[in-house]
Formats: sequence, C-alpha cells, structure tokens
Amino acid sequence: MKKVLILTLTLCMTLVANAQELPYSKYLDFSKAEFKENGFKYDNDTNTWALRKSNGWNTAFNVLAIIADAHEDIRPAKKDYTIVVQMGKEDVAAYIKVVFYKDDTYHKLLTFMKDNGENLLETSSGKLIKHQAFYGNYSLELNMEQHIISRTSARTIDPKTLKNVDESYNEYEFIINTGTEPWSKYLEKQAAKKAKRDAKGKKKQSVDEMM
Repeated sequence: MKKVLILTLTLCMTLVANAQELPYSKYLDFSKAEFKENGFKYDNDTNTWALRKSNGWNTAFNVLAIIADAHEDIRPAKKDYTIVVQMGKEDVAAYIKVVFYKDDTYHKLLTFMKDNGENLLETSSGKLIKHQAFYGNYSLELNMEQHIISRTSARTIDPKTLKNVDESYNEYEFIINTGTEPWSKYLEKQAAKKAKRDAKGKKKQSVDEMM
C-alpha cells in the first residue's frame, strides 16, 4: 500500500514539474504593490499597468497606440518590448498584451500554443499571420506582422547624394484574454463618441433603403 501511495505521489509531482505555466500569466494576479515593485507604471485614464523596455530608437512607445493597434514608424531594437495589463472594474485584469520584436520569443510562444493550446487556428492576411487558441479559461492570440520602412539616408537637397533605405522588421504581439470586460475612462469616452456617431448615422438612409 505504501509503495502504491509513494508511486502515486511521485507521479503527481512529476506531472506538476513538467506542467508548463502560461507565459506572462503571473501578471494577471499582480497587486498594485507588485506592479510598482516590478517597474510597471499606472495610467489612470486608460486603467492600464505598463512596462516598457527600449534599447533602440523606439523610445516613445505610447500605451494608447498599443490599445488602438497603431504602429511605430521607426525600426525598434530586437530587445525592445512592452507589456500592457488592461484592467477591468474592481481591479480584475481583462487582458495582457505583449509587444516584442525577438524572433526566438515568438517561436517559443508558438510552440507553447501548439503543445498546450486547444483548437489552434492559424489565419493570414497580407503581411499578418495570426494564431489563436484556448488555454483553460483564457483565449490566446499570437500575431506576427511585417513592417517595411522606406527612408532617405541623408538630409540634403542634392538628389545625387540621396539614397533610399528599405528596412523591414517583424512585430510580434501576444495577447491573453481573461474574459473580463476592459474598463477605463478612455474606453468610456470612445464608446460615447461611437454612440454619438451611430446616432447621427441612423438619421441617414442606407443604400438599401434608397432602393
């Protein structure tokens, strides 16, 4: 009996040891004090905690740009990254969005989703490749998008010395959705503006109504 019990305990410990933790999920349970201790900055208007690491030209990465899916027009360094934790009401995390540029990190996350995710779905459109999967109560999203930059090599009025420089880089985005509704003053303002635009739009007849 003791041998069976010891064997069972050993097996359980092995399973726990081999279980992979969802990357970045630890931030879902962070308290305000833990966010501050780990270098996160709180934005009261967006109700987000953000950690930005910049090693290159990309020194002014805006949290609002990440939320709105906007993009920088300067090539970032491979080590650059931004982690944004969007909170809902009552200090419950709605989602985590990680923006980074390192290829190895992308492949590690993709491998994790393939090995541990459920209902993995891959879609592509133009320069965007999207992977989606479920992990327990979370929905995961991993995106890869190629950006191309065209610029001149020098500021001069002499066209003979101008050279076009074309550079490309991949921007990666990893999102963990908890199912909690995001909430912030910024989102409330955006929703109010949309409702106002929709109300004005209803006064106009559609093409179908004109038939």
